[in-house]
Amino acid sequence: MTDAPHLPGNTSYVLRDGTGPAHLVAGQVIRTLAGVEETAGGFGAVVCDAPLDRGPIPMHWHEREHDTWYCTRGRLQVWCGDESRVLTPGDFAYVRPGDTHSYRSVAPRTRFFGIVAPGGWEEFFVDAGEVWGLTGLPEEGRPFDFSRMGPALGKHRIMRVDAPVYTDATPLSDADRQLPDAHASYFLDAGYGTRQAWRGHLSTQLLGAEQSNELLDMRVIEGGRGATLPVVRHRATHLFLYLLDGSVEVTIDGEPHVVVGGDAVNIPAGTAYATRIVSGSARWLAATSGGNGAALWAAVGARTPGFNFPVMAEPDVVAPGSLNGIDATIG
Repeated sequence: MTDAPHLPGNTSYVLRDGTGPAHLVAGQVIRTLAGVEETAGGFGAVVCDAPLDRGPIPMHWHEREHDTWYCTRGRLQVWCGDESRVLTPGDFAYVRPGDTHSYRSVAPRTRFFGIVAPGGWEEFFVDAGEVWGLTGLPEEGRPFDFSRMGPALGKHRIMRVDAPVYTDATPLSDADRQLPDAHASYFLDAGYGTRQAWRGHLSTQLLGAEQSNELLDMRVIEGGRGATLPVVRHRATHLFLYLLDGSVEVTIDGEPHVVVGGDAVNIPAGTAYATRIVSGSARWLAATSGGNGAALWAAVGARTPGFNFPVMAEPDVVAPGSLNGIDATIG
């Protein structure tokens, strides 16, 4: 287990904020945190920094890829079909394969974390863009070579929409405050979603098996100082963490690493891991594929609508049989 300045393949690693492969694509900086090799084909994980865009990216759709956006800075307008919302930090959007979509930064600087599944599509940014070695955005008016864009669109089967219509955004509403019960595209207002409490943590689900056709799980995990999660191992589930804020000690196969906001952690199936919050509080995104290991939260946690962190019970007891059928071993 080492801190990784570059993506090392299907192994555990910590990627520090601002490191890893980055490419400039039409004024936006896309940093790849994990790809098809790192996640055993499950998904690609990227962070995108965008300036105030003059217009949305071309409306398009994918035959097999699932797209997600979790806004962490600024304002991001996302279109799906004839619906559009402006996401602010903590808001989320998911688009299933076949649904037309687009996005646009509507703030001077916007950042979002995104998962594209299955893995492989993240290579579009490599094929279409140019290597970017700076941490900031390019200067206004910097020219971009679009000659690689057309071939990249064809290679990755990005289906552009003829005569697209970009509808005006409507505010997030009550309809955007729960996950759908079936495979569907949707927007999710910040802080909403099914939530469980366990060992001083709250887990708020952003995307689950029902919504993603059994492909992905994404959730926000948060807690207060000293909250710990025990050693867990998944036989088939791949886990990826992206720190939103605070400091967390992540122990992987017995080796501790303190990670902070903007850092990412790749945890392949078969790897033992545990966490301990070392700042006053901390939040991170957790994405999984390849198994149902994320169902651990529903199995051992208590459903809660609020944001009061539960007091940790010692010793921690997991009811016999509660993990039957779930890809998770505790301890």
